[in-house]
Amino acid sequence: MNFAIFYFSATGITETISSHIAAILEREGNAVKLTNIITPESRQSQFDFSEFDACIFGFSVFGGRLPHVADDWMKSIDGKNLKCSMFFTYGARELELAHQVTYYLLTQANFQVVLSAEFIGKHSFSVAEGWSLAEDRPNQLDFDIAAEFALQSIKRFQTDIKFNIDLSEFTYKRKRIRETKGVFATFYPSRGKDDCSMCDLCEKECPVKAFDAISGETNRKLCIMCMRCVTICPDKVIHVGEASQFFENFVKQTGLTEDVVEQKRSKIIY
Repeated sequence: MNFAIFYFSATGITETISSHIAAILEREGNAVKLTNIITPESRQSQFDFSEFDACIFGFSVFGGRLPHVADDWMKSIDGKNLKCSMFFTYGARELELAHQVTYYLLTQANFQVVLSAEFIGKHSFSVAEGWSLAEDRPNQLDFDIAAEFALQSIKRFQTDIKFNIDLSEFTYKRKRIRETKGVFATFYPSRGKDDCSMCDLCEKECPVKAFDAISGETNRKLCIMCMRCVTICPDKVIHVGEASQFFENFVKQTGLTEDVVEQKRSKIIY
């Protein structure tokens, strides 16, 4: 079969899971096309889904929701009744309505969703000094679940097994982006005075066109704090603020100690 995996990956976790799924699909004799829809240009491309036998969609989850640009992208595509499965990566906090929102949007885009899954990965804020959450994830247990998800996706693409997410009490609301104030403003990236080769990757790869390579500053009214610019900078000169006190308070409020996070498991939603 000919599969496509479309994923939104800012810090590389969703890409890692996508690549692992692709390897399992290929091991089973299938062809796989991987596409990261992180940049505005990639999301503007016109995809002909009829060239695939089925698709898998993978999304990073920030603050319990998908990036609003991923929502918008799903509204712009037409699956032409193609079967698909979906998965999410998150930094161990919570997924809130990610499954419901994505199921709703993909169904509205004329896809038949047959399976879903969620995977724990290193929290995107871990790029900040003093913040450390799910640092060693995904681990082998997570990859084992990803392998099973790939195999179950193949099975469901080839059969008429029914899958449904209850939307009876669900109302879709697009996530609004507002400038963050207070302690969360710590996580707006900037370049500072470090030497920079001016490769412009930070600006080119920003999913919402919020980072200015010349000034080295972020447009706070656009930034979604995905940490793409921090992660991919080859010179390692883009940073966020020190977050140790904020992280300490975060752990107290959420109860996400190292032991609790260690016990959290990736899982498939049947």
